[in-house]
Parts: sequence; C-alpha cells; structure tokens
Amino acid sequence: MTAPFVLVPATDIFEPSARELRDSEMQLLDLAQAGQRVAVIHHPGNGIVVPRSYQRRAGFTAARARMEQTGSPVSVRLSGGGVVPQMAGVVNLHLAYTVTANYPLDHVEDHYMGLCTLIARAIGAYGLLASPQAVTGSFCDGRFNLAVDGRKIAGTAQYWRRNRHAKPTTFAVLAHAVILVNADPDTLTGIANTFEAALRSPVRYHPESTTSMAAQLGRPVVDFEHTLRNGLLNPPF
Repeated sequence: MTAPFVLVPATDIFEPSARELRDSEMQLLDLAQAGQRVAVIHHPGNGIVVPRSYQRRAGFTAARARMEQTGSPVSVRLSGGGVVPQMAGVVNLHLAYTVTANYPLDHVEDHYMGLCTLIARAIGAYGLLASPQAVTGSFCDGRFNLAVDGRKIAGTAQYWRRNRHAKPTTFAVLAHAVILVNADPDTLTGIANTFEAALRSPVRYHPESTTSMAAQLGRPVVDFEHTLRNGLLNPPF
C-alpha cells in the first residue's frame, strides 16, 4: 500500500500576503525534503497563475498591472506550462513528496499518470469518465490534461528540486492539479484570453475546449473536497 498524503491546511501555506505562488510552493518542497508527504487543497480567488517564463516577456509588467486593476491578479509558479486562470469553483491540489532517482526524466511520466489517476478517481466518483489527453485550444494544454468527452476538465504540472546533500540522490517533487469543479469554463477562458491580449500575444483559447464537472453533470457538485481527501488516503503513487 502506498503511504497516504497528510493534508495540510491551505492557510498554513498560501498566505494572502504572499506576492508569488512560487514562494508558497517552496514551503511545500521544504516539507517534502524534510521527509514529509503532504497535500494541500486550495480554493483560490480570482486571478491568473503563470510559469516563470512569462516574466521574460516584454509586456509582462504592464499586463500584470492591467490584470490587477480588473480584479485578476497575476502570480508566478515554479512549474512550466501556460496561463492558468483561477476563480471560485476551481479546486487546486498540491502534493509534495520525495523521489529517489538518478534521472528524473525516467520517472516524470509515471508520476504524471499517478496524479491523473488520483484526480480521475475523484471525478469518476460522480459518474464522469476522465482520461489523460491533450486538448487543442484549451488554456495550459498538455499531454497530461484530464478530459471528459474530449474537453479539458483538469490540468496537471510538476516541479522537481534536487536535494544535493542526499545519498542516494533524491528529489523533492511538487505535483499539482487544477480541477474545474463548479467554475464556468467560458469565464475562465475569457480571463486567460484577456491576459494574453494584455501581453499583446496572438494566442487565444477556445471556450468549447474546456468544461467543468458541473457543466457535464448539469448541476453543482457538492462534497468534491471530501471525495478528494479520501483519495489521498490511498493514492496510486
């Protein structure tokens, strides 16, 4: 049996005063490096989360200021990928743990699949079949999205940090997922497109490429966090 994840209150990690999401994520990596295996379920407010690469774009500072004025502050995360909009009804899952490995690239896919399985089980408890796949036109698209009926319902990402003092070689891993539970997919896509436009980027996302659990079921979803917590007690990795 795989060791369970210990749930840490989101208020212990994600402080409202933290300017960047990556600062909170570093705390999770520190817990993992100290030998803990932790999970945080986080319900963010309105905003946008971007990878560090976006900071190198010429219009980033101005676009960030513009989004702040519209009530969608921009925060920077450690992992790669693309723009991830946030609003009520989005659930973020953050997992932090250690992996012994000489070559992380040999293990990354297995850990993505483990995370996808964990999320798919929780979504499946509501009668929805979610599977990993890329979804053209969705924000922060990737091979390890989860999709229902060909539309993205969750996104995943990873960040690996080497512990240079450990023998054998170990890495603290941050694995996280953004799950569209009760959020409106059209609104989320609009937020992402507004940010890309503020950056003067030609990239635009398509609302029909994204869905939510509520949209698929035709009703609001209740007790999803409880279902997710249960899955953390017997995770697939």
